Amino acid sequence: MLTALLLTLWLAMITARGTPAGGTLHRVLVEAPARRLSRITRGHVLFVLLTLSIIASVIWLLDNDGRMLVTMGLPEFLGFATAIDLSALLDLAAVAVIAATTIHFRAVGTWVRQTIAPRRRARRPRVKRQRPPANDDERRPALAA
Repeated sequence: MLTALLLTLWLAMITARGTPAGGTLHRVLVEAPARRLSRITRGHVLFVLLTLSIIASVIWLLDNDGRMLVTMGLPEFLGFATAIDLSALLDLAAVAVIAATTIHFRAVGTWVRQTIAPRRRARRPRVKRQRPPANDDERRPALAA
């Protein structure tokens, strides 16, 4: 039934192209869903992956009780997650993990360069030249004898 309705709407949109009704159908059936899909961010994808992994692990570990827990508790969890915008928090957590990993890899790279790199010859320490004394006699007031 739903397939027949969608095919009929598609046929109406194709045959009414260029008319106000066809433009309205195109805006409602094509542009509006595309606009909504374009707002999906990396945080949303991370949230979906996290939710699916929690569901799979709960069902795997708890068998029948896990299925019951997921079916009863998932709507509340998803409502809570959207209320606090959990996708943004997951995005921030992913950025923090990536930054920490980058810093760790830089430290490891520096350690490897210092440990494995061929030793350079020791340079002679530079001797700091002593500056000649400044001639400040002209600026001092003359001493009376």
